[in-house]
Amino acid sequence: DRWVCPNDRQLALRAKLGTGWSVHTNRLSSFQKAKQLNLDEQEQIMRVMQRAEYLDDSEQERIGRLVEKLENMKKNSIGNGTTQCVLCGDEFGLLGSSPTFCDDCKKAVCSKCGVDTVNSMRQPLWLCKICSEQREVWKRSGAWFFKAIPRYVIPEK
Repeated sequence: DRWVCPNDRQLALRAKLGTGWSVHTNRLSSFQKAKQLNLDEQEQIMRVMQRAEYLDDSEQERIGRLVEKLENMKKNSIGNGTTQCVLCGDEFGLLGSSPTFCDDCKKAVCSKCGVDTVNSMRQPLWLCKICSEQREVWKRSGAWFFKAIPRYVIPEK
């Protein structure tokens, strides 16, 4: 049966009788203390909690490794992104390679340091390896869903 809001007359009557506002007020047995868990049940719950904690820690380390790899790529980039390839530092010009601009960061990269891919509309994209790795981190960490990089721990060497 559907729940129907009581009218003012019923509410006034319930207030005078002191029976409470809920239809289920007289069923106080639902508020009784539950039975104690036995030792086996407690141990099973502890094992499940420990396994969940272990999985959470290993997931944070996995994401930390992805982030660490990306940070190392950023640190090791040596070019300026205008007259040189942003990653390897190769000079652009008549004798050097021709620049192609990354669709994300808009910096110039050589053909060795870029990745040719497609977007969700199947249109071609040119990304530098840093932006490509950034997208990979967002994809593999679930950050695309949460709109932020999840908690992570950089694993110790």
